[in-house]
Amino acid sequence: MARRLRHILKDHLHTSQFCSVPGNSILEAVLLVRDAIAYSETSGSSLCVLTLDFQHAFDRISHHYLFQIFHRYDISEWFIETLHALYENATASVQINGTLAGPISIQSAVCQGCLLSMILYALCLHPLLRTLEDNLPGIRLG
Repeated sequence: MARRLRHILKDHLHTSQFCSVPGNSILEAVLLVRDAIAYSETSGSSLCVLTLDFQHAFDRISHHYLFQIFHRYDISEWFIETLHALYENATASVQINGTLAGPISIQSAVCQGCLLSMILYALCLHPLLRTLEDNLPGIRLG
């Protein structure tokens, strides 16, 4: 499933996004920031670097939102239904003092460690980044 989504990432995500974009690595992101700072210092031009740290980001992605986003990317209905089957009846149980409680229905989160998790997160984050760029004067991604 992750392999099938790779072409969507390359077609839809901004080139300055490094999370899960084929051909982009975190090292390149660090080098890009370093080079931008060096250019700003040598040219005397203004620079603003915005970093976003989403606490518990993978835990906060609503499944409802995830499937709405997939429709916006024109992902096939078959693929969306297959992914929905993975998340539809997800549950968790909690063990306290040897007693198992649950099941607890999971309505948000993507499975951390799953090959799909970074891709799903990147696709969900992209509309926010686009909104920032479109609505804040002077903000440019990449």
